[in-house]
Amino acid sequence: MNVLLICNYKPKVGGISGQVDILQKMLQTDGHTAEVFNTKAPLLQRLGLPFKLRSTGKDFDVFHIHCCSNWGFLPAVVGVSVGRRLGKRIVLTYHGGGGEKFFDRHPKLVRHYLTRTDANIVLSGFLAQVFEKHGLPFVTIPNILELDDSRFRQREMLQPNYICTRAHEPLYNIPCILRAFRKVQSIHPEATLTLVGGGSEHENLVRMAEELGLQNVTFTGRVANEDIYTYLDRADIMLSAPTVDNMPVSVLEAMNAGLLVISSKVGGVPYMVKNNNTGLLFDSDDSDALAGKMLWAVDNQTVARAIALQGHKAVSRYRWENIKEQLYKAYGLPA
Repeated sequence: MNVLLICNYKPKVGGISGQVDILQKMLQTDGHTAEVFNTKAPLLQRLGLPFKLRSTGKDFDVFHIHCCSNWGFLPAVVGVSVGRRLGKRIVLTYHGGGGEKFFDRHPKLVRHYLTRTDANIVLSGFLAQVFEKHGLPFVTIPNILELDDSRFRQREMLQPNYICTRAHEPLYNIPCILRAFRKVQSIHPEATLTLVGGGSEHENLVRMAEELGLQNVTFTGRVANEDIYTYLDRADIMLSAPTVDNMPVSVLEAMNAGLLVISSKVGGVPYMVKNNNTGLLFDSDDSDALAGKMLWAVDNQTVARAIALQGHKAVSRYRWENIKEQLYKAYGLPA
């Protein structure tokens, strides 16, 4: 089977592009043809995308569109329009935690395109509720995680060595983490914080860390996907504080590596992380609550390490072999 993966693609990053990379690899390993059609382009070049896709897509059986909100919906507009004209099987995966607001603002646009697909995939129960609210058909299939047992390290002690691997963009709310770390460092001056990634807020975050007088804070800048586990291995506790989210692979990667995950309970995160079972959750933008969880993890070693181990075990459901049967059914293929 020939599958064309349509998305706003950027190589060697996480998010949608990272998932597309993994999916392409897994499909090719199973003997299928899988190529990426990139809808990310300057404004004027976007006008030519339908013509380019019509030429490229004629030799493919399945258009698998990966989209999200706002300009991230462009792959759906282009992919569905061209796919219908070419008579292709159209499968659409909706990513991102901003779906609820986007659907409410643009219900006619969303319904026009998401009722013209052969299958819509949502990644979590959070977006399933959004699709149900708008009467849209869907099947829930989670993100794929490349699991490698060699990436796992069980910590004998959870040291106050914290890491965040979220992009430095407003919705990931890194300032909340910096404020919480200041409280933690007042009690554990040896505590460390590694911020992996970059983005539009990077310089502001560096300045904020200096203004707060924080010590032992490392800004790594952007890191290639294949190097993420190197940084995770040096830490013990992963922090994530987004105000909006769906199904962050960065959280799954941390759980896979054996870290204890502490995250804000927004969007699809509570469907991934069970509080006090596979991780710790706190209310969005509550730096005091986050600091409390960070300190609790260090002060309650036995329970915290048990939660981290449960988190590691929970990621097995995201293996390709546990997902592909559902995905192939959406493609119209036998597993």
